[in-house]
Amino acid sequence: MAHFYYEAVNQEGRIISGAHSAELVQEVEKWLSAQNLSPINITLSGSDADQHAVQSSPAKTSFLDKFRGITLDDLILFCRQTATMLDAGIGILQCLTIMAKQVSNPGLKEIIKGIGQDIERGDDLSNSFARHPKVFNPLFINVINIGEESGTLDNSFNYLASLYENEKSIQERIKTATRYPKIVITALFAAVFFLMSFVVPKFVALFERSNVALPFATKLLITISNFFSHNFLLIIIGIISLIILYRYCLNYREFVLARDNFLIKLPIFGQLYIKIYMARFCRVFSVLTRSGIDLIKTLNLSTAALGNLILQDLFVEVRDDVEKGENLHESMARHQQFPEMVIQMVTVGEESGQLDTMMSKVSDYYEIETDYTIKNLSTLLEPILLVFMGALVGFIALAIFSPMWDMMNVARGGG
Repeated sequence: MAHFYYEAVNQEGRIISGAHSAELVQEVEKWLSAQNLSPINITLSGSDADQHAVQSSPAKTSFLDKFRGITLDDLILFCRQTATMLDAGIGILQCLTIMAKQVSNPGLKEIIKGIGQDIERGDDLSNSFARHPKVFNPLFINVINIGEESGTLDNSFNYLASLYENEKSIQERIKTATRYPKIVITALFAAVFFLMSFVVPKFVALFERSNVALPFATKLLITISNFFSHNFLLIIIGIISLIILYRYCLNYREFVLARDNFLIKLPIFGQLYIKIYMARFCRVFSVLTRSGIDLIKTLNLSTAALGNLILQDLFVEVRDDVEKGENLHESMARHQQFPEMVIQMVTVGEESGQLDTMMSKVSDYYEIETDYTIKNLSTLLEPILLVFMGALVGFIALAIFSPMWDMMNVARGGG
């Protein structure tokens, strides 16, 4: 049985330390939880530490960690643990000091240290987060600002952790649902690239030695094959250039508008994106309204959380109407993009004074619809993939075997 040293936070917010014997670090964590203690750090003691390097704080930074960005997992861990410590009565500065030691991501670690230094100089927490817009979006900053003003920072961090967890859950479900189509498409393109680069050129040489007139499909296949085999480097450079150009164009609002409009009009995926956006908007709206934020500021923050400029511009028009004194449901009813169910729920919410509850129900509905769509994504994509694969394989087979049949007929006639 190993001996562990631990540091933990008690219910009064004080950090205490001690030792406990157990087989695994998980057993120590369970024991601390049973004692109403929140573990901060658990390490093996004495000779045990020479054999194992087990602790609840993060492992040493690996070489690859230095090059990866700040992920949703990093933000979830940061928000959830900060909320736990704040709820235990620990001050925000001490929380940031502890989290700077806890997180494994070097980029986030440096940001947390910088925010802690800003707080020591007397700056507001939300202002400090706002200095890192690539990591903390406007919604994050405003939710923290609300927590500062109302004295409920623990609730703010808990809400942000839940929001990030929901985002990660959706991303993981989409990845799972599209894994099979991605594998099929990747394998298909790899096979086509191999055929065009190495197999078809063999047939091209054979066809050129024959006197058979080549059909259009074969000529087209030969042209594509020659392009692949003679411009391999150019193709790679072109792909890389397109990726760089895409990232550059993201700096222009007109391009992002066109992209977002394209995304929500995509077959299958367009409706999925709209459901995700509506669920996100309604959930944020519900939470902010319940927190006592006025309607205009709630609309601003909820709109900022959407992540789609087309829908954002739509909600900006709604906000402008509300600022002029119009009811929310009346303004939404003038835009065909809003489903009738949403408008009816907003109407009931405004008339009954329970707009937060109605928005929460709408969010629940769209989250269920999102789950259903994601679960059926593979089923919806399979027919499209089968048609695409069949057409491609049929074209290649026709282009290769059609002249070969003609060659065989010529050979029989000559015999």
